Amino acid sequence: MRLATTVGLLGVLACCRPACAIERVPRNIAPPTQAAAPTSPSTVGPGSRITFSNACTAGKRITIVGIGDLLFHPPLEQEALTPAGSYRAFWKPVEGVLAGADLTYGNFEGTTAEGITTQLEFVKDPGRDWNNRVYSAPLSQLLFNYHPSIVGDLKASGFSIVSTANTHSLDRGPIGIERTISNLTKGGVAITGTRLRNAKETPFSTVTTVKGLNVAWLACTYATNLFVDQFAQVLYCFEQRDQVLNEIRRLAASPLIDAIILTPHWGIEGSPEPEQRQRDLARDAIEAGATAVIGTHVHVLQPWDKLTASDGREGLVVYSTGNFISGQHHPAQRLGAMVVMELAKEPGATKARVTAAGYVPTWIEIVPESVSLAFLIASRYPLGFWVLMLLSNCCCSSDNVGEPNSGSALPDGSFPVCALIALIREL
Repeated sequence: MRLATTVGLLGVLACCRPACAIERVPRNIAPPTQAAAPTSPSTVGPGSRITFSNACTAGKRITIVGIGDLLFHPPLEQEALTPAGSYRAFWKPVEGVLAGADLTYGNFEGTTAEGITTQLEFVKDPGRDWNNRVYSAPLSQLLFNYHPSIVGDLKASGFSIVSTANTHSLDRGPIGIERTISNLTKGGVAITGTRLRNAKETPFSTVTTVKGLNVAWLACTYATNLFVDQFAQVLYCFEQRDQVLNEIRRLAASPLIDAIILTPHWGIEGSPEPEQRQRDLARDAIEAGATAVIGTHVHVLQPWDKLTASDGREGLVVYSTGNFISGQHHPAQRLGAMVVMELAKEPGATKARVTAAGYVPTWIEIVPESVSLAFLIASRYPLGFWVLMLLSNCCCSSDNVGEPNSGSALPDGSFPVCALIALIREL
């Protein structure tokens, strides 16, 4: 399978003026919708706006990019393991976006466990040889295991952390989870959502630190594809709902934690709308102290919400980002969104909060013997400034993107979201 490198844009309007708001929600991307009480969602929908309070106040700021499923079906795995191939090649056209963020998150849907077959047999590892037993599996089985070289590709592309709690966590059994944790962490990519067999007291959450802000991550999954989790190595979103919420509360109570991001693997596969239990868990997670919720699994886009907790905190909820890379062919499965989120912590504040949110629309291009991630950059502002992000609030000058606006510059002169826009425009 040959990699295509066509780069193009799905049109999205972005605003780059001080304290600006989303002008409209594109109809080809799942729009935000209202959520259930007791938290109060913003009134949003096609043509509506999403804004965050005091978006341009002074303080520490970081930019986070969150992507959807990293799901390498057999043809992709086979291509990655050719002599000149790599996993990194699939997302090379957007590597600047991934590396340009302060933190980059993805859902690692599978394992990376050397020397274990689909039948959980221990064999001599074949190395970078796609043999349909150790790495990948027949399409009829859908058991995913990726060569450990994927870890270096993730790290080199800017990935900071991945979720290992999903329906494919146990595709190579309990030892598969342990080898996956070992390979990722040794390679410098943090994980959340799974743990070692002998570490039942170890939290499922993990903390990443960047620019003086400590961001906690907590992943969970609704299931593990009927595999029995005999050593309690995976956190379950609904079956262990109380544990999920208690962990968020524990993290929120810590003065050392600045933000908490829940990354649930949930929903009905193929459904463009979240289940009520997704909405309920998202609402309760924000109420418990989560800063944002970024969901995966359904392989299609689902709506976004802005929820307001009873203490006035505003939280962002993305029910599904869709696929980032996969071999699925349905048009809805080829459309995804890279979440772009800015967090800020004001002087004297105990926690950081969301001050800007948007997305980079993605399209998986599948042509004969070819798969790639496709993007399009259209004309510049003001003649239809189509860029890759949809930002609700940003502190940038519309005619000098990437440079501080003298009317709203922060004391340290840092404008991470604006800088990321400037970086994207150079792709």
